[in-house]
This record gives sequence, C-alpha cells and structure tokens, in this order.
Amino acid sequence: MDLRFVSSLILVIDAGSLAAAARMGGITPSAVAQRIATLEALLGVSLLVRAGRVMQPTPECRRLLPGLRQLLRDEAALKGLLQADGLQGQLRLGAISTVISDHAKDLVAGLRRAAPQVELQLIPGASSALFAEFEAENLDAVLIVQPEFTLPKTMQFTPISRQQIGWLLPEVGGGAVPEGELPCILYSREAWGGVACWQALQEQESSPKVLAEMDALESIAMLVQDGLGRSVLPRWATLDRYAANARFVPIAGLYRELGLLSWSRDRGRPVLSLLLEILKGNGTQVAGADQRGR
Repeated sequence: MDLRFVSSLILVIDAGSLAAAARMGGITPSAVAQRIATLEALLGVSLLVRAGRVMQPTPECRRLLPGLRQLLRDEAALKGLLQADGLQGQLRLGAISTVISDHAKDLVAGLRRAAPQVELQLIPGASSALFAEFEAENLDAVLIVQPEFTLPKTMQFTPISRQQIGWLLPEVGGGAVPEGELPCILYSREAWGGVACWQALQEQESSPKVLAEMDALESIAMLVQDGLGRSVLPRWATLDRYAANARFVPIAGLYRELGLLSWSRDRGRPVLSLLLEILKGNGTQVAGADQRGR
C-alpha cells in the first residue's frame, strides 16, 4: 500500500474536500481522486461519500481510519530514526494564548537558530481543546495549564512556569468608583486555569458582582485597564502589554502551573528537549515577581 495515497485520503477527510486536500498536498484534485480510487480498489470498499459540499468517510472507512492514521505515524517515526539529530520535520505544537504571547518569539527564533529544518506549526487554543487534539494525536505536544486529573502513563507533563494568581485592579483617580465596588470580570470557570481563579475569588468575596465571563485573558486585562471592572487572574509575563496602568496584587500562595504535555514514548526526543531548553532558558520558572507589585 502506497502511504502517499493514505495521506491523501486523510487530507480529504480532515479538510473536507478534494480541492483543499490537493492544495495541502501540493498535487491536483484529479490526482487526489485517482489515489482514493486506487485505495478503494485495493481495499475493496468505498472510502468517501459526498454530504452536500463536504466529503465524509463511509462507515467502512471510519473503521479503517485509526489503523490508517497509525500507519502514517509509524512512517513518520521511522523517518525520524533515519535523521541524524532528530531535528528535522514538522512539529505540531499547541499552546494557550498567553504562552504564545510570552514565548512565540523565543520559540520561533530558537528553533530557527538551533534547528532550521524543523517546521513549527503553532496552534492556539484553550487547554481543554488542546488536550483533546493531543489525545487524538493531531498535535505532537501542547503547552497548557497543568491538568487537575491524573494523566495516563502514556503521557508526561513537564512544568515550565509557575504564575502568581492575584487581583488585577485599575488605577483609580479622584471621583472614580472605589475598586472594591467595581464588578468582577471572570476568567471562565470552564477553563482549566479559571477554576483556581474562581475559587480564589469566592474565598475573598462570597457573592461577587459579575460583569462578564470569558476565556480571553488579554481581553479581560484590557477591560480592567479601561476601568470597567476588576479580575482575579494569573500573572503571565506580558500582562503589562495589555494592562500597563493596572495594578497586580498577588494572593499569597496561589499559582497557575503551565507545562509541556507530551507522549511518554517521546521522552528524549531531540526537538522536544530543545523546546524545553528554549522555554526554561527565558526566565519562565516563576512569573509575576514584579518589584513594582503590579
């Protein structure tokens, strides 16, 4: 079985059309269709069916998909063994928005300098969504909030950053609403990092007045900056970029832990070791110890 044909099938299923798969694979739609037809003849079943404008896998194809995807992963692993230093090929890395804000520049520059043949795909998302994509093996590793649940032995979480949790408060001037009377802008209680922030807020105030709730820390910081409310947030490294005139007041003993989630089988994989070296080499161990108390 030609694994290029399998790759084309997976691209059609993931992209939803022959044309999109052709663009991603660098071939023509007719070539993609021919490859699918060859696979169907080889396997003796129909693999795709059109549903409106979208191509979807048939029930027979769905049964085959896990094995076909595994074939492609095995091929990639074998190619990796043949590479001298393991610093080549594609790296599909998921990351929450604040990690991207803090470290995207360092990651891109560090990989370009030390591993120019690594193709970095940086995919943003919430921790829960990135975990699901990682679990489905659509991502090689993810930079997320540490899960509260026990991970299976097939996965490993390597801490890279501990961020203080505290109040983000707007600067107040004469005639402004006292900060204690401002409504709260909640870091989403559905987000992994938002759970600790909500618990901290409840310990401080039994019935907080809520203005809004969102899983968008940068937007929350800007709303606080504009004096619309206050919030309990983790202090990520580039917080001041979004709330330069706000005050950050730490809550003693509360932190958000961030780290790299990868597969245990990839322990010692050169590109992931380099990734951790870049992240830990940029002062990420404890964020938030600002001498101005902000």
